[in-house]
Amino acid sequence: MNTTTLLALPFALVLGACGPGRDKPIASTASPASSPDTLANATRLYDDALNVIAARFLYAPADPQRVAQDALNAYLTSRDPWSGRLTRDEYARYRAVNDGGFGGIDMELERLHDGDTLCYPEPLGPAAKAGIRAGETLVSIDGSAVRGKPLALVAALATGREGTPVELVVAGADGARRPVRVVRAHIDHPDVTESGENGLHVLRIARFTTSTRSLVAAAIKGWDAKEAVVIDLRGCGGGSFFAALDTAMLFLKEGAPIVTVTERSAARAYASTRTPDFGPRPIYIWQDAHTASAAEVLTGALVDNGLAVSIGEPSAGKGTRQDVVELADGSALILTTGTMSTPRGFAFDSRGLAPTRPLAHSSDTAAYARATPASQ
Repeated sequence: MNTTTLLALPFALVLGACGPGRDKPIASTASPASSPDTLANATRLYDDALNVIAARFLYAPADPQRVAQDALNAYLTSRDPWSGRLTRDEYARYRAVNDGGFGGIDMELERLHDGDTLCYPEPLGPAAKAGIRAGETLVSIDGSAVRGKPLALVAALATGREGTPVELVVAGADGARRPVRVVRAHIDHPDVTESGENGLHVLRIARFTTSTRSLVAAAIKGWDAKEAVVIDLRGCGGGSFFAALDTAMLFLKEGAPIVTVTERSAARAYASTRTPDFGPRPIYIWQDAHTASAAEVLTGALVDNGLAVSIGEPSAGKGTRQDVVELADGSALILTTGTMSTPRGFAFDSRGLAPTRPLAHSSDTAAYARATPASQ
């Protein structure tokens, strides 16, 4: 695929990132793959170079710490589009995106592999009202260029106090750039919504949060036991890794595999730790090219365990996990720490999950509903 996942601003997509419950920032630790001598030599080399730059470089920065900050971010973003560094202010805004006093611009972003970022404003949201059009390229936010930056950092740049303006520069298909001022607003899209389609009850999961499991469970408990469960994950860019695990456990038997995360030092298999809330019943998952990350974890778990049929297009293939590592100065690193694979061992990063029942590209909701039986 030539694109990666969508990010709904101001919400973060990063798996294993900071947040309530088990999604907490991890402490800064040295990699077990790096020996103390190697790290010490690297530190001495960097210190020597920094001293020389400060003493002799014609364009030496007033604040030498800026060199370290820029070097860290340049290295991380050049190696991995999902990794990067957040300043103390950016990290504070990143952690506060769910605070009611903070607002966003209600726009999804699509990262292309060449580093460009495309805009997809939500209808009637602040970005759409300001005149941003779907498919335009986002160039900068408040003067900060966004090309090549991790999407979590872009989200932090766009987030701020409700009612405050943010200055964007976007470019159309012809490359012509134009400034757009967007006033931030409180964005309150429910994580889980229920609708009726062609006699079906459909649960749409917009993002995975700590409330996703309980919202899904509450909805299904009111349905007939033989009625099909339809989970609409189209456009779901992910969210909390652990929320995806918890949601899968609503249906999986205790001990059933969910996902395996392979890190540099080891692989960790996650399995269901509880008995299922619901007995056997037909489950259908609607997916498209923007079904990503935590949404792919849930899809792979239910399909590979034989509990669900997936319908639609191949998914996004965002199969890496990120952690947020808080540093001593209050800034943070976003680091890709592992790749994910389904219970049958399929590593879906950059490949996506093929649907059980394929549909044509950009099929509408009616087509998905026609491909979905209403009951057993």
